[in-house]
Amino acid sequence: MRLPRPKSISFAPFLPEMRSYNPSFLRDDVMAAMAVALMTIPQSIAYSLLAGLPPTAGLFSAIFGTMFTAFWGSSRTLISGPSTGTAILIQTSIADVLYTYFDQVAGAQQEALVLLILMQIVLVIGVVQIGLAFFNVSKLLQFVSRPVVLGYFGGITVAIAITQLFSFTGIVSPPNDEPLLYQAGKLLALLPQLSWSTVVVGASSLLLFVSMRHYLKNWPHALIMLIAGALIAEAFNVWMSAHPVKVLGHLALPQEPFPEFVFPWLNLKILNKIFPAALAIAFLGILEVFSISRSFGIKTGQKIQINQDIFGLGLGNFLLSSITGAMPSSGSVTRTALNYRLHAKTRFAAIFSSIFVAAIIFFCWPLVQYIPLAALAALLIATMHTLMDWTEIKLIFRATKEDAVVFVLTFLACLFFSLDVAFFIGIMISIGTFLKKSSTPHLVEYAFNSKGRLMVVDPKEDVHRKVRIIGIGGDLYFASADIFQAALQEIADDPYVQVIVLRLNNVYHMDASMCLAIVHLHEMLKSSGRHLMISGLTEEVWHVFHRTGIVKQIGLDNLYFTDESNPQFSTWKAALRAQDLVHN
Repeated sequence: MRLPRPKSISFAPFLPEMRSYNPSFLRDDVMAAMAVALMTIPQSIAYSLLAGLPPTAGLFSAIFGTMFTAFWGSSRTLISGPSTGTAILIQTSIADVLYTYFDQVAGAQQEALVLLILMQIVLVIGVVQIGLAFFNVSKLLQFVSRPVVLGYFGGITVAIAITQLFSFTGIVSPPNDEPLLYQAGKLLALLPQLSWSTVVVGASSLLLFVSMRHYLKNWPHALIMLIAGALIAEAFNVWMSAHPVKVLGHLALPQEPFPEFVFPWLNLKILNKIFPAALAIAFLGILEVFSISRSFGIKTGQKIQINQDIFGLGLGNFLLSSITGAMPSSGSVTRTALNYRLHAKTRFAAIFSSIFVAAIIFFCWPLVQYIPLAALAALLIATMHTLMDWTEIKLIFRATKEDAVVFVLTFLACLFFSLDVAFFIGIMISIGTFLKKSSTPHLVEYAFNSKGRLMVVDPKEDVHRKVRIIGIGGDLYFASADIFQAALQEIADDPYVQVIVLRLNNVYHMDASMCLAIVHLHEMLKSSGRHLMISGLTEEVWHVFHRTGIVKQIGLDNLYFTDESNPQFSTWKAALRAQDLVHN
């Protein structure tokens, strides 16, 4: 049976849907798009501030990133744009570059440098994601275990909580790129400096948002919360001007929210400094899109082409790098869930939502300056739970100790290291765990009973047979060669053993190291007048043996092909020949 091959990347996946678009879909698409747009605006502004960027950074991503990914992706439901994970990684990555290599730069020069670093990061993200889409990155995602992803999102959740508590309490956040534990310590040390008026605005906004989410599920919770928070903050700023509540108007907002297009170019000096962080953000975006597209594809019954979605995401980020100050785009689980819940029928719902966002921002931009920072912090704190899936975390701790250890180590790496470094630590832990499991071949000893059936021998039994039948399972490659040799050497050291039969029914892949191990075993047995036989040969292993000359060395008489209709037959024939050799 052949496994289905991944479909090739399409440069116009929207054309079939555009040609067959049913006008009856328009109402559902437009209604879903409007609701998504109302949720997108406050989230995008919050993510912009989380990333340490102007509010327009997330809005540009929400407008253009969402549009480009919807056009060139495959999912009918996916809403892309700024996300929590990419925002926090952008903030830590830019801070790390600034304070490591450009600590002397300040003022307007630093602001220009931040935009340059951001453009380089977004450009690299787009190029990497496009390249990985063509190289079938969905295969690579198999090596990133779920415990790593959940542990990493747990670290991001803690990062959001710590960073946003500064704005929530009105405490001035010291500029740094220190690990989360150090930032938490500084927050505790500065708690006496909190602003009670800011705390009241943040707490009332948080309480309102949580209440509406519970009782008014289909209302634009975030938008209403920001309006209420702005009114409360304005009242405090009028009646208690001595302790003002910080709003977006206190920041250096652009006069008009119009994008500035530039030609993206690579600065090699900066590229060397930002590449690891850009790679981490690129993989995080891929993981988010992969997880969201697959989850909602199952709910809608759509066959998702993951590589096509990643291509759309990468193309969107590549084009976003030509917009000054635009954040990278990723998948949004909250906005995608709303799009699905409101029965969006096609990808054009996402495109419509980006158009609505642009229109609302164009006409309502002067009102943005009244949004309090504490309310935006409350929005992020209220929605950060969506990054965590407690059901899956409980399952991980109940499954195996290895899964639990991987989750905990990845989470701790987020606390003790920068988030981009922690991401790669988690991947290395995941790959290391995989290699550890796959490098241990499954060895079982068999024997024929009185009825001629192959039975498993108890490992505790003290076996002394002239013919030993050893079954091997799993892929045999260089990492398992030493374990294989040690196990077979112990059996071959028994002088009573005359013939060893290797049963390879469940082996389909074998590399040069394992071939050499089998040759060494054959030569050792042959030098002492003993024999090696191999049963259950699959076609794949036979071709490897033939190319490497093992067939000639061991001899055709000692090699037996597997029979799928009767898996024990080849071993039975090998055992019969082994008995003849022993008696002769």
